[in-house]
Amino acid sequence: MPVPHLLSPLSLPCPLPSLLRNGAPWRCPTLLRAVLQVPPPAPLHLGLAVARGDGGRRFVGTLGSKRARAAGAVRVSAMSGDGGGGAGSTGIAAAAAATVVFAVMNRVLYKLALVPMKDYPFFLAQFATFGYVLVYFSILFIRFRAGIVTREMLALPKSQFMLIGLLEALGAASGMAAAAMLPGPSIPVLSQSFLVWQLILSVLILGRKYRANQILGCLLVTTGVILAVAGGASDGLILSEVKFFWPAVMMTSAAFQAAASIIKEFVFIDGAKRLEGKRPDIFVVNSFGSGFQIAMELLCYHFCT
Repeated sequence: MPVPHLLSPLSLPCPLPSLLRNGAPWRCPTLLRAVLQVPPPAPLHLGLAVARGDGGRRFVGTLGSKRARAAGAVRVSAMSGDGGGGAGSTGIAAAAAATVVFAVMNRVLYKLALVPMKDYPFFLAQFATFGYVLVYFSILFIRFRAGIVTREMLALPKSQFMLIGLLEALGAASGMAAAAMLPGPSIPVLSQSFLVWQLILSVLILGRKYRANQILGCLLVTTGVILAVAGGASDGLILSEVKFFWPAVMMTSAAFQAAASIIKEFVFIDGAKRLEGKRPDIFVVNSFGSGFQIAMELLCYHFCT
């Protein structure tokens, strides 16, 4: 080893402090490293990256200032809070309970209104449709002013809505005519045929495929409806004093309503293609469908009287 290097003040071995000083690796004088032929230490983050085998890609997210780590902890705790999930599930349960209550009230009032007006099913159907139109178009106007509903949605082809209106008019008129002649408990039983018609029509129109358990459930519903109708000749059953014609009309009404729901689903699929991936707003479909339903009910009333 050269003598001048050994006599140099920088050649004295420096004390061995800790590896890190104030968060930065300590470095010995360069001249002493050259004399002792010690290679420079690898950066800490490089060693961590090599040890992990990911080339250092994940190192950025692991090391940082204390402030950044604290902010990240706050964000994580805010995202995984315990209060949000409970509030959301409570709201869903309340909405589901309200839906059941309103559906039961709708059925009860439906039958009560048919008792004094069983000879005027077209008028009652049209009166109910006016209520739908008033509510639907009011909400549609609000959503259009808010920018949720666009002009492109309103410009969708109206022929599909005309078909929906025709099917719903036939379903409402025939359903009210049959409900006026049927016992109250039989109406929800026969209305379950809606599920059967919807499954059949979705396969024929939309090309849907269903699992075995779904088909089995549909067969159970069909069996229940058949037993309710076929047992009408026996005494003590809900359809014992009713001719077969009116249950058949009620099930036909369910078929019209199921076909209207399938056409609505087709409108959503076709509208998403026309709107470049954006689905039409539900109030656009319901509003225009109910509007054409009024016109079709007027035509049905004209031809039937």
